[in-house]
Amino acid sequence: MARRSKYSPEFRDAAVKRALTGTFTIKEVAKSLGIGYYVLRQWKAEFLKKADQTNPPTDRQIKETEELRKLKKENLKLKEENAILKKFAAMLSREQNPD
Repeated sequence: MARRSKYSPEFRDAAVKRALTGTFTIKEVAKSLGIGYYVLRQWKAEFLKKADQTNPPTDRQIKETEELRKLKKENLKLKEENAILKKFAAMLSREQNPD
């Protein structure tokens, strides 16, 4: 048997929107409304999941996400190469100046 919610959907949405505005943390919003932090966190997750289902990503968003993923991968590779080159330069300078 399903348990009946003691908070209306309107109250839940208002609480989540208040938490999403960014002026207060989720803990502060939950405390001010007299509800549990984890309850509000769950409501937020459900709200965002429902919003994602009603607003599927556009082609532009998909392309931007793919490009961002590729750029992050390239950035990581370049950082690793840079670290290797720094180590090699330090090794060469030690060989040339054996003080």
